[in-house]
Amino acid sequence: MSRRLILMKTLLCSVTVMVVVISLLGHPHLVNLVGYCADGDQRILVYEHMVSGSLEDHLLDLAPSRTALDWNTRMKIARGAAKGLEYLHESANPSVIYRDFKASNILLNKDFNAKLSDFGLAKLGPTGDQTHVSTRVIGIYGYCAPEYALTGQLSTKSDVYSVNLELYSWR
Repeated sequence: MSRRLILMKTLLCSVTVMVVVISLLGHPHLVNLVGYCADGDQRILVYEHMVSGSLEDHLLDLAPSRTALDWNTRMKIARGAAKGLEYLHESANPSVIYRDFKASNILLNKDFNAKLSDFGLAKLGPTGDQTHVSTRVIGIYGYCAPEYALTGQLSTKSDVYSVNLELYSWR
């Protein structure tokens, strides 16, 4: 199989995962899917408009004319993102492991309310008595929980590890 075909199949799976996850789940701290279009090997997802962009826009490479987010706003954003993740872990049935918690995937409305976006790496969580799901390690190793990076055993705790690393980088 050619490398391009493998990449296209991977992309198709990723987009399909995002469409399914976003369509089935609804929560104030998860981005809403407005539309989806597929034409040949081209795919596009249309999310609700988040006027303040991503959290990354407010943390990294700020122009001299822009002020950094104050502590209360950062905490509001962290709380909102955590509520979205809590919903995925505790209320979604089956649970969803997000696997891509980072500033660029936290979108902000005009009041800086946070919504998680980009569910392309999401994985259905363990069911029943299972404590984890086994999967190929995807993502940046520096953000992966050590047990996931070493064994491929993924759990909601893997997301919590990523959240802690990301929050630390907001300082």
